[in-house]
Amino acid sequence: MKLLLLLGTAALLAKPAVAEPPEDLYTRYFAGAAAGKPCYARYYDQAHLRAHPKQTVRRIAVDFDKDFGEAAGPKNTAASFEAGIRFMLKRSGEWYGDALYCNTLADHFDCYLDADGGTIRLWPRGDGLRLEVTGGGGGTDEIAVEGEKDFGQFGAPGGDDRVFVLSPADRKLCRG
Repeated sequence: MKLLLLLGTAALLAKPAVAEPPEDLYTRYFAGAAAGKPCYARYYDQAHLRAHPKQTVRRIAVDFDKDFGEAAGPKNTAASFEAGIRFMLKRSGEWYGDALYCNTLADHFDCYLDADGGTIRLWPRGDGLRLEVTGGGGGTDEIAVEGEKDFGQFGAPGGDDRVFVLSPADRKLCRG
């Protein structure tokens, strides 16, 4: 009985508790958050990285600006919006960044990185977002983004870079 209760509780925690119309979800986490310019970030300290040797990302951020977008027509809507993703790996001080093209579904956001960089899913979690790698890019099974000197990659199956809990952060953290 305790096992069933534990499994039921784990299942509830694994599923998002948000059930609002897509437009409301988009407004709550993007267009209406932080005056339409939210930043969600996670920075890891050395102690965390030593405790998780399979993790390669030391900083990761998702940002949005309601007034920015390359798409023709309405710039950003719940049906289609542009955000950005940036990350820094343990092995270097270089930031890797790319555009995210997203759409709002019933309880989450599905996004793909520009230039076949891979796919992610953003799940609302309180006032933050849970980022999950859902598909690879560039012929790999992980996120792949071109930097100034090389490619930055993360999210390989079996690694500790498949899920990140991002908290609302000062916008300057999303800009490096």
